[in-house]
Amino acid sequence: MLRVVLIVALLMNLMACSSTPSWKGVYGSESDKIDSSKLEVPPELSEPNISDSLALPNIAASGSSYSDYTNIDYKGDKVSATIPRGVKVIREGVNQWLEINTTAEKLWPELKQFFAKVGFEIKREDKQLGVMETNWLESRASLPTGWFAKLLNRISSTGLRDKYRARLEKTNNPNVTRLFITHQGLKEHGVEEVSSIKIWWESRPSDPELEAEMYQRFLIYRGAGKDAAINFVKKDQAKERTHIIEKDGTKILQVGEGFARTWRRVGIALDRIGLLVDDRNRSGGLYYLRISDDFRDKIKEEKSWLANLFSSEQVKLKDRYLLNVKDENDQTVISIYETTGAKADIRFVNQLLADLKSYLD
Repeated sequence: MLRVVLIVALLMNLMACSSTPSWKGVYGSESDKIDSSKLEVPPELSEPNISDSLALPNIAASGSSYSDYTNIDYKGDKVSATIPRGVKVIREGVNQWLEINTTAEKLWPELKQFFAKVGFEIKREDKQLGVMETNWLESRASLPTGWFAKLLNRISSTGLRDKYRARLEKTNNPNVTRLFITHQGLKEHGVEEVSSIKIWWESRPSDPELEAEMYQRFLIYRGAGKDAAINFVKKDQAKERTHIIEKDGTKILQVGEGFARTWRRVGIALDRIGLLVDDRNRSGGLYYLRISDDFRDKIKEEKSWLANLFSSEQVKLKDRYLLNVKDENDQTVISIYETTGAKADIRFVNQLLADLKSYLD
């Protein structure tokens, strides 16, 4: 009886001392301790000593290439008022990004320091494309945070992993840079077998709330108050209708909006999906895609784990594909091809169009 009483008392004490963090995504030990009071003095913004390889490509104001297009100043559906230190939130449907009054060269090392503060490592970076990608980390938000947490967390798991991609774009103002942050997620699954437990990870949809939260954290890191940052960056609930249809023996995605808006949203969606964009040509409506290992694994996940266990069939995707965004009257059509112009593998088309639909809907 005494043992039962002690156990109940311990559990009650644990519940009293533990709490769920206010952030939805918690990763490193310091991730929920970003204290704006310690950042009242803005971080040093003097020009860092960097090599030419750090500079993003020089972008001209005219032409038909991706680099040319990204130089055009963009207003979006709604531009929020500037907060201290020159930051704007640009919203377009369910997407949003930041425009920051600093150069891409200055923002690059600041982003790396920020992700390290949150608890991530940079696993991939391309300074020419302005892209950096973090490692996978388990989200610890739902685990207890009291005095007993360190012991409990060693044997606990949320079954969720996240990583982020940050992308920088220059504007026609050399002192203003766009920042896009996109989320990718994994979810753990398990089933009990005869003498063991089968564990595997599957992709889960990108979470716009986690993306908004990462923008908020970045603003706090740069000196904004937490309440101000949360009010400044919010999830937009606007929805658009899309349809996957069959045309000329392949599937395409119809989007009920114009080309300009769809083009921008597709770029953000591709970041969320995890595909790599080697280049883009707006006048031709083309994204030049390179397949990532994560996306190859996602194609394999279409079959059940049991089918994969007994099948030796390998998914043989091409390394590169073309994604075409085409204007058709008052709507836009998205189609996918091999680089030769031939029809793409149907499994790849089905998966990519389904993912795009989920982020453009």
